[in-house]
Amino acid sequence: MKNITTRMDDDDIDMLDRLATERDESRSEAVRTAIRRGAREELIRVALQRYREGSVGMRGAADIAGLSIAEMMREANERGVMLNYDESDIESDVDALR
Repeated sequence: MKNITTRMDDDDIDMLDRLATERDESRSEAVRTAIRRGAREELIRVALQRYREGSVGMRGAADIAGLSIAEMMREANERGVMLNYDESDIESDVDALR
């Protein structure tokens, strides 16, 4: 594990301390958990934005988010993102799964 340093305002530190207290863990563990969850969420958000813009297909979005195609489709569905999925996308994804 590597160390990283960041500057935070008092409100953010207070929030992390509350999280650590509620989860009965160290501040460091609270930071790691928050970053993991936040980074995952942000990657999904970026992936779906690029998908909506048409710059990537579902497989590309899944790659950005670090998810399987099925997981990415579920995320898109849960967030109300219309699927731009056509027959050629399905054929391409089936070939990729073989």
